[in-house]
Amino acid sequence: MDLKLIADVATIVGSLSIFLTLIFIVIELKKSVDQTKLVNNANRDLLHSEWLHFWSDTKNAELVAKGRDSYIELNTSEKFQFEQFIEQRIRLFVFALPTVQNETNLNFHYARARDFFGHSGAMDCYLALKERQLLAPPWTNFVDRALVT
Repeated sequence: MDLKLIADVATIVGSLSIFLTLIFIVIELKKSVDQTKLVNNANRDLLHSEWLHFWSDTKNAELVAKGRDSYIELNTSEKFQFEQFIEQRIRLFVFALPTVQNETNLNFHYARARDFFGHSGAMDCYLALKERQLLAPPWTNFVDRALVT
């Protein structure tokens, strides 16, 4: 066996090992992405539960009920709190969108948003926040699509 043949075989073996390493890296990256999605979904579920518990507290629930009836009749501090409630809920709607796998799930999210903004006070607050440009365009795009769907 001459030296050139040995060098060619070594080059082929080296190239093959690099190729196999790249395949392994791609497989591991896919697993990592899948795990990240699972953790993200679990974290979002936990955040949603905490949000529900916070706003279900008697004092907070009274504010939500009052704000849903009439955003305009809230005093300044109540408006601030109710605006935070509306903004947080919009964020929860929008950040849940990556979990949408098909049109049925998207329609489910739209139906929930329509129900949420079915209260005149919630809608008035949303429009006030939108007019003051305090909501990100992707958020308002989602809500606006949901309201017309």
